[in-house]
Amino acid sequence: MQTRLKLATTTAIALGLAVTALPAAAQTAEESFYLGEVIVGYTRDGTPIYAGENTAALDTEDLTRTGGAAALDTILREQTSVFTQQDIGNPGVAVNIRGFEGSGRVAVAVDGVPQNFRLTGHAAQSAAYVDPNLLATIDITRGAVITAGGSGIAGSVDFRTLSAGDVVLDGQGAGGLVRLSYGDNAHPQGGMLAIGYLDEWFDALIAISRNRADDYSDGDGNPVANSWTDNGSGLLKLGYNIGDSQRVTFSAMRYGADFVATGYTQDLANTIYALGYTLNPGDGIVNLSVNLYRGETETRWVAGSGSAVGRILSTATTGVNATNISEFALGNWTLISVNGVDYSYDRLAGTKGGVNPTAGKTTRVALFTENVFTSGPWELTFGLRANSYRIEGLAARGGIHKSYDSLDPKLTVAYRVNDWFQPYATVSRATRAPTLQETMLGGTHPGGGIGMIANPELQPEQSTGLELGFNLDRTGIFTGDDRLQGRVNFYRMDVKNYVTASYPGSFTNAFGDTGIAFVNLPGTAETRGFEVEIAYGIGAFDLALAYTRNMSDMPSQIPGLGAGQYLPDATVTLTVAGHFLEDRLTIGGQYNYVSGGLYAKLYDPATYSTDQSYDLVDLFASYRVSDNFTINARIENLFDKTYVPWLSLSENAPGRTAYIGGEIRF
Repeated sequence: MQTRLKLATTTAIALGLAVTALPAAAQTAEESFYLGEVIVGYTRDGTPIYAGENTAALDTEDLTRTGGAAALDTILREQTSVFTQQDIGNPGVAVNIRGFEGSGRVAVAVDGVPQNFRLTGHAAQSAAYVDPNLLATIDITRGAVITAGGSGIAGSVDFRTLSAGDVVLDGQGAGGLVRLSYGDNAHPQGGMLAIGYLDEWFDALIAISRNRADDYSDGDGNPVANSWTDNGSGLLKLGYNIGDSQRVTFSAMRYGADFVATGYTQDLANTIYALGYTLNPGDGIVNLSVNLYRGETETRWVAGSGSAVGRILSTATTGVNATNISEFALGNWTLISVNGVDYSYDRLAGTKGGVNPTAGKTTRVALFTENVFTSGPWELTFGLRANSYRIEGLAARGGIHKSYDSLDPKLTVAYRVNDWFQPYATVSRATRAPTLQETMLGGTHPGGGIGMIANPELQPEQSTGLELGFNLDRTGIFTGDDRLQGRVNFYRMDVKNYVTASYPGSFTNAFGDTGIAFVNLPGTAETRGFEVEIAYGIGAFDLALAYTRNMSDMPSQIPGLGAGQYLPDATVTLTVAGHFLEDRLTIGGQYNYVSGGLYAKLYDPATYSTDQSYDLVDLFASYRVSDNFTINARIENLFDKTYVPWLSLSENAPGRTAYIGGEIRF
């Protein structure tokens, strides 16, 4: 096991690897080299890996390196400019990138299926539901995304689940994987069993997982009510190679959870189906992937003391995307061209929605092209995404039929000064159309007193982005075999038509109703930041540093009609690990620092500043008893601190918690 940072950068070396990788039909994750939006390899399930984006690619080893599968919130908060909105009872993960969260500002997918479930309440407006025990990789892109899935303005996150290649030991035949874990605070316990088969033509995987825990205690030893968890998942994947150049895949996942959030006990299910086809005859012109999918997230309010018992909210997403990658020689230049189409639609359903609409439809269509030109040390990337978005629904006073179009370009210029240093600059534009939940807000706040109304005149948010930075990859700094990898990046995002609630001021909509609505703010909202990702390895020791400095001029999201989104002013994650006994034993620790900064209060449009910060220390260890058996352990919050996590409700986080677990392959 090795603590390391895999970087997505634009480099001439990446292009050379891309050219040689294009004819491959499918490779294992170990055989591919992740550098970004130019294709330089394939994951085990045949998904192409690209280069040219500010991307972090976390594989199974990264997800488990600190002593077994950790909570998704913990994993994501360790990445630069990435945070999450936390609700102790809700197991969903709400991703924040560069201070933007909710309503699709960050495009989130599971196995390529968009997670478009939205909820207007006192917490996150968006959440994705996936079991960390079933994850193989997490791909995080910061900034505008031009290609498939590029529906947000701040970036994207794609959670990829296990495939047969992650389970079968020797690359062929049958195999299995068992993961077990147990903790001492609230007695969290989890287990996962996966069985796979893989040969030259056919592969299959079936997996089940279960996680449960009681209410945990904070650093003072006080139990935190409604922090218990109980969820289970099932996963099925099939793949068949049609000759040497074609492949079809099918996957199905169901995630179920019971929890308490927004004052009610809820029963939630997230179901995903995906059918994929790839064609790669090896001619460098055709490298086609087509994906057809459907996903549905539904939650039911089953118990509580208020009138919302019996509420059902559901979002079903159906879509298809197609991407082709071609290689051309243009004199002294080489071109890798990525072209495709992205289509999907959401349909809402439910009963007793309160302020949330329970009927309506949105349709998204996009054509995209991204082209990487390289010649010697120069690399130029030009992308263009043409979006069309339509929203249809019925508000309290009439029907809403709106359509929006945008043309979003992206340009990156990179120059490889030498074999280890590459500066770059990127300018981009990205558009986010308003959601049904924002457009068709209605009803009254529980208990009355605040009337909510629709706003059919909402306009899309448009972000103009700038990034300046450099990539590093140098060996032999102090010794013959040490290595430094990293990225240093400055970004700025200016957002027009930023959407937030009009509270406390009233708003009169196109129907003549007056009340609280989501509105576009005049002027430009700005956020900027400084990101550092550094990994250094020497001998048996590895060190990784993730640092974010955030400076925001964003308006308050007014928690209750869109939770607060401000990142802390600064975050630091420092990880140190040593590998001993011929790499069989890994012992390490992690330090996390979260500063104060701007924050928002419930139903208060003002912004406030706090200098309160917290820092945490975790320890972890793993020992590979044999090639088929590994035991792991970790201690979170070693010094038993009492604190409220940033971007969460007012509940305290868990105190010191010790975990022990293991992984068995057969």
